Formats: sequence, structure tokens, C-alpha cells
Amino acid sequence: MNLTDLRDELDLRTDDVRADVPSVSAGVAGKVRATKRRRTATGVAALCAVVAIAGTTVSSGWDRSAPPAPAVSRPVATVGADGMPSRIVPKAPGDVVKGGLRYRAMVADDRLAVGFIGDAGQGQATLLWEPTTTHVSINAECHLPGVDDATAKRTQLRLSLGGAEGFFGSGCDSRLPADRDLPTEGSVPGEAGQGWSELTVGQAASLRVQLVDGTTGKPTQVEGALITAAVYELGAQTPVTDASGKTVAVVPEVREHQGYRYKLEGVVTRPAAKGPLPQVRTPAGKPFLLTWGSAGQDAADPNRGVLYLEGLAETSGIEGGGWSTTAQPARAAGTATLRLDGPRPAAGTDFIAVYVPAE
Repeated sequence: MNLTDLRDELDLRTDDVRADVPSVSAGVAGKVRATKRRRTATGVAALCAVVAIAGTTVSSGWDRSAPPAPAVSRPVATVGADGMPSRIVPKAPGDVVKGGLRYRAMVADDRLAVGFIGDAGQGQATLLWEPTTTHVSINAECHLPGVDDATAKRTQLRLSLGGAEGFFGSGCDSRLPADRDLPTEGSVPGEAGQGWSELTVGQAASLRVQLVDGTTGKPTQVEGALITAAVYELGAQTPVTDASGKTVAVVPEVREHQGYRYKLEGVVTRPAAKGPLPQVRTPAGKPFLLTWGSAGQDAADPNRGVLYLEGLAETSGIEGGGWSTTAQPARAAGTATLRLDGPRPAAGTDFIAVYVPAE
């Protein structure tokens, strides 16, 4: 073990024995801003990452025939700023760790296929892996500490698969990541329930991540820039269908929130154009999650109103379609309902999925 790896290991061990310090985002209970999410898909996964620096190439190398061994140390449990149970998940085999940051090998039922955390100033990397499923999520971020917001906004992270033109991009942040564990939920390419057609199971895939000037599209470098990227192969998913039986979205059968697993209890759907909106009974005496919103053609309808989730500690809203997840601490039995403020869309499906503790 070299000095850098030893330092990372000590950082993680220190985190494992101290109480959870919630992030700012964790403290905004129920105030989930609308983020238009790409259509999700089903799948089971495997693989993890080994880093080889030279250009940089990151390749998968974890034996996917065996699941990660359980961590020896026990998670430190507490209560997050949102009132939900919270714990630090210990380091596990297959985690990608560098500079005090980490991509976890397993999050809920999603497995890390390949992950990368760059060196300061590094402007590009190539991630290599052999897919075991076409149902994946991609997370990629760039952080430009010390630059002004205008420069950060002008700089983008471009992704391309197998040398093709960039298919996905994201803006940069002028601050370093606030949390040790990097975000894992990202864009899910492909039609709902169908997977990413550009991937082939068993055939090597490469994903290039590169900093570019958002105005010219040309590669650029920024002093101190930090880029991170990961591909997760998705666990089991449940389809959300419209009135005709067509799959318009999928939701995971297991979600994770602040180190705890929550299992899907059920999904209620209703046509977005007419009739009552979805309503669900919520559990008594235990925390729960609600994934809610709309899918289908309504997501692209510029004239639709704002969709609200009511009946929890705080009301959340989504504008312009899409869906999100809201956490609710334990309380008495109750109900949660969707309400639309404004015109109804011409088509689409509104839904609420209920998640309860899995352990």
C-alpha cells in the first residue's frame, strides 16, 4: 500500500467512527427541486475499477462472479438534518477511493462497473469496462475550485462512448465536492425499460470524459480542476406503465437514503390528462421515501402546470414534468397526494411509488 492509499484508508476509517455530519443538501427536507430525469431502465450488474494513470485510462477489474465481502466495521448510526436515519457506510472491497473522496462499489442494488476520481488539473480520462447489462446510469462531474462562477459555467464536461461525438454533457462547479461519497444517481441512457442500445453485453465499452470550452467545444484545461465519473449497472427495476400498458418510466426496487436501504412497497399511477391524481397511504411509525412525478408525453408539454406532492412535512413541487424522491421521517399513518396547479397536460402518466425500510 503506497502513501496515498494509506492516507485514503485512514480518512475513511476516521469517518467510520465519527457521527454523520449532514450536507447542506441533506438538510433541505422535502425541498426537492425539479430535475428533469432521463428515462430509467432495468438491469443487474457487476464489476468495479482499477486505475492506471497515463492518459488516463480506467479499466474494470473486479471479479463480478462474487459479491463484495461485508465490511468488518459496523456503520455509525445517527439522525440526519432531514430527520431521517443516517449512517456512514464503511469502506468495502471494490470502492474507488482517492483524496478523501469515494465511489462506492454498491449503492442500493446498483453495482459500480467502473469509477474514476482524477488528479488536480487533469482534463480527461477514458473509462473501460465489459458490460453485463445495458441498463446503466452515468454520473460525471467537474469541480473548478478557485475560479469565478462565469468561468465554471463556461467550462463543461463532455462524455462520448466509443470515440463517437459527445452524447452527454454537464456544467462545472466552482467548489469542491462537499461530501466524501460522490453522487451515484445520474443520467440513464435509452428508452424506458429498454436499456442503452449502444452497449453490448460482453463486448468491451469505453466512455471518454473530457473538459471542453462550452463556447467553442474545444478541449481545455483549468488549473486545479477535479473531474470524476462513474458507470453503475442498475439493479432490479419496476416499470411504470400508462393506461395502454406501455412502459413510460421505471423505478428501482431498492433505493438508498443516507446509508439505509428502502424497498419498493407499491406504485400508484393515474392518467395525467384527466381524472383524480394519484394518492397513497403512508406507513405508520417508520420513515419512508416517495418517488413521484410524471412520465410520458406530459414531460415535454410546456403548457402543463406545476405538480405538487402534499401530505408530508413539507410540500414539494415539480415544474415541466419529470420526477423526484422525497424523504419523510417516521410519523402516524397518513396520506400523500399529487396536486396540479395550472392546466393539465394532453397526455402522460402521474405516479407515486412508496418505499419502506428494508432492514
